[in-house]
Amino acid sequence: MKISTFNVNGINGRLPVLLRWLAETEPDVVCLQEIKATQENFPEAAIRRAGYGAVWHGQKSWNSLPVMLTQSRPAVACQVTLTTMRAATWRRP
Repeated sequence: MKISTFNVNGINGRLPVLLRWLAETEPDVVCLQEIKATQENFPEAAIRRAGYGAVWHGQKSWNSLPVMLTQSRPAVACQVTLTTMRAATWRRP
């Protein structure tokens, strides 16, 4: 299993870079840092097309942290609780 992290520093502005990186590295689990996107602005459809499901809680500032898993992995139900995040639910690809 390949687990990777990526400081995207604004997911919507750097989405093409992220998608290219995902295709090239093919990680099974990805933790993104600093997505800088509200809950509604997270590019869920593009992430799903890339073959990943995601758990996230979006915020406008640097605090947002999604966790993404490949769809080839078993579906899981999870809650993420960190100081800067509220509970988030698994969204299967």
